[in-house]
Amino acid sequence: MAKLKSYSCTKCAGVLNFDEDHELFACPFCGNEFNVVELHREELSAQGASALRRLRFDTAEGIFKTVLSKNPRDFGGHLGMILAKGKIASVENLSDIEKIKGCEIKPARRALHNAKKEADAGSAYFDKFSELFALAEKYKELCAGEDERTKMARRSFQAIADHELEVDIAREESKDNLSGIVKEYPAAALPVAIYSAVRFVSDEIDKKSYEAKQKRNMASDHSQAAKMSSEAEEIKKKYSETYTELKVLDPAVNGYKPAYASKVDAGPDPFADVLKDVNCAKCGGRLILDKEKRLYACSFCGVAYGTSLFFDQPLRKAKQALAAADYTEADQRFSHMLMVDPKDHEALFGRILCAGKWKNIPDIELEDRMLPLMEDRLTDRADEAFLHSDEEHKEFFSNVQNAVTCYIRWRHFNQELDSMRKAKDYARSKSGLSFRGSDKEAEAKAFEIEKKIEDVKAKMKELRGRFDELKRTIDKEKTAFSLAEKPDP
Repeated sequence: MAKLKSYSCTKCAGVLNFDEDHELFACPFCGNEFNVVELHREELSAQGASALRRLRFDTAEGIFKTVLSKNPRDFGGHLGMILAKGKIASVENLSDIEKIKGCEIKPARRALHNAKKEADAGSAYFDKFSELFALAEKYKELCAGEDERTKMARRSFQAIADHELEVDIAREESKDNLSGIVKEYPAAALPVAIYSAVRFVSDEIDKKSYEAKQKRNMASDHSQAAKMSSEAEEIKKKYSETYTELKVLDPAVNGYKPAYASKVDAGPDPFADVLKDVNCAKCGGRLILDKEKRLYACSFCGVAYGTSLFFDQPLRKAKQALAAADYTEADQRFSHMLMVDPKDHEALFGRILCAGKWKNIPDIELEDRMLPLMEDRLTDRADEAFLHSDEEHKEFFSNVQNAVTCYIRWRHFNQELDSMRKAKDYARSKSGLSFRGSDKEAEAKAFEIEKKIEDVKAKMKELRGRFDELKRTIDKEKTAFSLAEKPDP
């Protein structure tokens, strides 16, 4: 399963934003920019290596093309492309020359040619790679030649046996024919005998001559095969030595790191002179700013937070997340604001909106559906906001509490209405199905339920009026002392 990963600025520890148009990660705090592939290089390299090991060479080629598209000089990208083009599972597979015999060396050599021209490291390494491929191709040619010569020697040996068999068959056929002639013409016995003797001698001469020729060919083929085998063994030994030298020259072993054209400003630390009192959301202890690590750390429970969570307009970012209906992110940002100021009016109210999954006050409608768990969370946050708010906002959050109570009571009334309507329909259906005509008891019960329904509707009407009045009051009060008029911490 793929893991989501967040990235921090190497200078200020700010959480980086992704610029989709330019495929860059940008720091909103200090302005640094980082190439997408630069930050993902380790993951991409791991994916490419995994694809190679699973023999998915087309997939691996696509991954390493992505790496090279952003940094055409990346050593690892070129090495991966060489392996993918050559259909080689890993550099370790090159240790055995027998394994490389089945690889596609020519496409790999073309990729190697590009690597030698463009890579920012590993010149000697790729030169040694060229030697390996040259030896591998020569070894492949010798092995193929040895196999072919061995096959030719076998064919010569088989040809001798086949020719001998053909001569024997021809003799038997000739003998049968001549015997028939002698039986039919006894006077021809002497000429036939002479002919047979001459034919036998001639066949033997031809047979010996053919065998001698094939044996010469066979000896030559065996000699050539032995010579090629000897040369192949020498190349195999030299190949092993070259591979050992290749491993020593590997830039990755020697601490290679690719160079990217990232925009990194070496200016002053934007947080160096900023100190804030921040309370831990986990244990309530005071967090201490570690300027070197750009972290707020709790000395009590050990939890740590990146400084970027508390600087550069957190309220604006929380509101943006809320407007985008990203309630999880908005809730986290509002929670971080409360770590700096537990009485922050906007943050307290923002967490209430997030609990109800509302973007703003006008979005709150009595008809909204909500799970019981969300009701409990909404009530808890309204009570928490009233408890922690300063005196200036107590009345505001008291109205919010009352509005939440109205909202939840309305939903309960709605559920009660649904139950009563079902009970009324059942009573009426029971009355209509009576064999003695109308069931007065069932009718009376239906009438009684109808009266209760009307009472609940009247309460709901009153409740709606109260809720709408509270919404208007809350909206008016919020506008009056909105923190939007304050500078964002």
